[in-house]
Amino acid sequence: MQRMLKGRWWIVLIWVITMVGLVYVAPSMSDLVREKGRIEVPEGYSSKLASQLIVEGYGKRNSSQVALVFYGDQKLTDHEIKEAEEAVHRLEQNKESLGIKKITTHFKEKQLTETLVSKDGKAILASLNVDQKKRSLSTLTKSLSKTLDGIEVKYAYTNESIITSQLLQKSEAGLKKTEEITVIFILLVLLLVFRSVVAPVIPLLTVGITYLTSQSVISLLVDQFDFPISGNTRIFLVAILFGIGTDYCILLLSRFKEELIHSGQVVPAIIETYKRAGRTVLISGIAVMVGFASIGFSEFNLYQSAAAVAVGIVVLLIALFTLVPFFMALLGKAIYWPSKRKLEHKDSRLWGFIGSFSLSRPILSILLVAIICVPFMMAYKGEVSFNSIEEIGEDVPTIKAFRVIEQSFGAGESMPTKLVFKNDDRLDSVDYFYVVERISRELDKVDLVASVRSITRPMGEPFEKFLITKQSEKLGKGLGKGKEGVEKVSEGLKEANDELTKKEPELKRATDGIQRLIDGTSLAESKLTLLETYLSKMEQGMKAGSVQAKKELETAKEKTQELLRMYQNFSKAYKGVNRDLQQIDPLLNQLDQIKEEHFQNLEKNMKGLGALAEYQKIKGNILSAIEKKNKMMKFRSNLEKMMENEDKVTKEINAFTQGIEKQVQGLEKAANAQGQIVKQLPRLTDGLSRMNDGQRVLLGGFGKLRDQLEELKSGLSQGADGLNKVSDGLGVAQRYLTDLSGTSSVDGFYMPADIVEDKGFQNVLEVYLSPDRKTVTMDVVFKSNPYARESMDQVEKLKEAVHRATKGTKLENATVAIGGITSMNADLKDMSNQDYSRTVTLMLLGIGLVLVFLFRSFMMPIYIIGSLLLTYYTSMAINEVLFVDILGYSGISWIVPFFAFVMLIALGVDYSIFLMDRFNEYHDIPVADAMLFSMKKMGTVIISAVIILGGTFAAMIPSGLLSLIQIASIILIGLCLYTFVVLPLLIPVLVKSLGKANWWPFRR
Repeated sequence: MQRMLKGRWWIVLIWVITMVGLVYVAPSMSDLVREKGRIEVPEGYSSKLASQLIVEGYGKRNSSQVALVFYGDQKLTDHEIKEAEEAVHRLEQNKESLGIKKITTHFKEKQLTETLVSKDGKAILASLNVDQKKRSLSTLTKSLSKTLDGIEVKYAYTNESIITSQLLQKSEAGLKKTEEITVIFILLVLLLVFRSVVAPVIPLLTVGITYLTSQSVISLLVDQFDFPISGNTRIFLVAILFGIGTDYCILLLSRFKEELIHSGQVVPAIIETYKRAGRTVLISGIAVMVGFASIGFSEFNLYQSAAAVAVGIVVLLIALFTLVPFFMALLGKAIYWPSKRKLEHKDSRLWGFIGSFSLSRPILSILLVAIICVPFMMAYKGEVSFNSIEEIGEDVPTIKAFRVIEQSFGAGESMPTKLVFKNDDRLDSVDYFYVVERISRELDKVDLVASVRSITRPMGEPFEKFLITKQSEKLGKGLGKGKEGVEKVSEGLKEANDELTKKEPELKRATDGIQRLIDGTSLAESKLTLLETYLSKMEQGMKAGSVQAKKELETAKEKTQELLRMYQNFSKAYKGVNRDLQQIDPLLNQLDQIKEEHFQNLEKNMKGLGALAEYQKIKGNILSAIEKKNKMMKFRSNLEKMMENEDKVTKEINAFTQGIEKQVQGLEKAANAQGQIVKQLPRLTDGLSRMNDGQRVLLGGFGKLRDQLEELKSGLSQGADGLNKVSDGLGVAQRYLTDLSGTSSVDGFYMPADIVEDKGFQNVLEVYLSPDRKTVTMDVVFKSNPYARESMDQVEKLKEAVHRATKGTKLENATVAIGGITSMNADLKDMSNQDYSRTVTLMLLGIGLVLVFLFRSFMMPIYIIGSLLLTYYTSMAINEVLFVDILGYSGISWIVPFFAFVMLIALGVDYSIFLMDRFNEYHDIPVADAMLFSMKKMGTVIISAVIILGGTFAAMIPSGLLSLIQIASIILIGLCLYTFVVLPLLIPVLVKSLGKANWWPFRR
């Protein structure tokens, strides 16, 4: 120490050069935190593996999905909806400048309305795919606000990275507040403790130089050697260094004050101070350093980042043993200026009273400690929360967006859990799709799962067209329609059969009428022959006399009129037959609607129908009936042509009658007229002969028609009976398929092999399959908050569901991992529990060894560490009541127990060392007296140190970060509990009770 004091100016110069050089060359810690300070799960955990599989399958993604939500307190009005659409339109117009790759919204894709518009109509969701190469999320929020300026509907945006960014920003803002408040607080406390304007400067300068130097060293370690760092590193560094640094300075300056009183000389006082108090400070500093250095053995980078405090403590110890002696030697008694009080160190009355009470009433002291601690410890549940939303606060827009999505669409929609499967073979085949659907169904059964999105169910529900139940339902409906059609055809055939039966008498009458026509025509033909004879005779006898000629003409006229009446009767009979035939024309025309291709379509749509013999028989009968109907219609056409000839004959008969009348009127013209009549008679006779032949053909045709209609009637009857059987069969099939579609237990799923080539389905594959088609992803949406403990508890059940679903399938040996915030938090929970146990064990062993070395005792370390553990768990229990039961948070933040334990144990052991090291100095007096004397001497120092340290942690409260507030609260309550309850009431009782055994197995 004397050499150091002689070369103190060189030491100061080295400090200045070193600090300035390090500050100059070291990179910005804030930049390092943003670059390397993200919370990451270490190798070997599922969420980490999921990230790696995604990078391997899809490549490193430089894009991020941002949820943009438009919302209102009530259902959105038409105006607000138009404003939301206008906002999306603006974003579309500025996509390039904003760095947005794609905007997914129901305004463009109407099929997404059900998904992106809340059921209560209070919110509309849009998804922005942001290219992070062009635009960082931190600058995107500002650009979005500028672009959407003037939009008259409330909106907010969020995603996991934005929330993390907000955490970092709030942490940096909290750090600035903590630094400012800490310096001001320490300055005020030191002014009160020393009643001097000089003394406070020494701790502030010493700790300030330490802080700047250690921060630069840590930045270089992070930059060059990837030393762990986080957003909490600087805050902890400020709180610990300024806290214990000031405490150690108070201890050294207080002891220096005592030694100045005894020796009156500066240098001897400095030497004696460091001989006594310096040893205490060194051991205490080493104990704290060991505590924080043990964190380096944890796996989690967030926990490891607190190991940086150990670097700061090393620098602090160097500064305390070099810079503080410099100030002591330089200023001497002036350190305590302008205090006019004598240089004396007053005993602590409070600790003197408590010490006397505990030593004189040990049982009552222990009872008081139990009354304070035990009730809280018994009520302690140890509930921790992984909810980062609570960490920031509800007033942040990012959190507001999350809350809106949570209330309107479900908490899990904003941050689904992602399952990743990596396979050796390509997965773009129907066989693998079946396995994916099987996995999806198993996952959907897990508690709190709202929906599962995958290749087979991209919207959260399976494609109905791929479900056999839905396919059978659709087929059942089709069969129902087919059954109705068959029944209609059957009814039509039956109706046709009935109509043909009704027309049988009319057909018979028509046949009989034709027979009568044939008979009449034959008679007319014979009469014409006779008439021709008469006329020939008349022509021969015309010259014999007109009287006889006139008589013959009258007879010929009568015969001709009789023939005309016969033809008129024939025409009437024919028209009646024709009317009868026309009545069945609509019925016969219905057959024209049945085409052979109708049967082909029916056979195509109803697999196996064409193979039925009964169906083929029905088909043949119907087609045969149609053919016979066509022949009958052809015969009808011929009959029409024949009727045209009969009209011509009738005209000829009328012309003949008129010729006779002319003969009667003028016999003088008889010869000429008679010649014409005679010439016409052979033509008339020939016409009647042809008509008679046609009528005979007509009679034969009608006979065949009756036979064909009889066959048609028989075929129609058989067809109707057959179709009734088909209808019954279709009814049975329909009922079966209806029952099948209504059965929830049917595990039926069918995808056609060519679905892979479908263009619409290709879009689905692009989302859920990697470019090489060997990695497939699935999204699980929870009903509960993705940060909630109950959601995290389901992650293990998801793994079990995947194992059940893939067992015995092609994906049984695939690499499976679960990613997303919920899985990551579940991994953090497992890892933090392991790290907590490992770090606690190493830390307690390390501190215990330091205490054994310092006190040369095994007993003292045991009850000191025991008292600290009692203080820690009581403080945790009190804070659980405060934050969970009173303030309503979901739990103590998950990082708090770890850091609170490390800090409270590492810092609390300092005060034990302060007291017990002073106790060991009085080895010549009884144990109880030595303890009481030590408490009086160290009470003021310890209380002052606790106030200083508590104040530095209290400065973390304005940071606004819940975890820092809870850590500060636990440390504050723990320090107060230890300083005013456990340390003065419990430790003296144990020391007095053990007596000389305090130094076991060594000697006092």
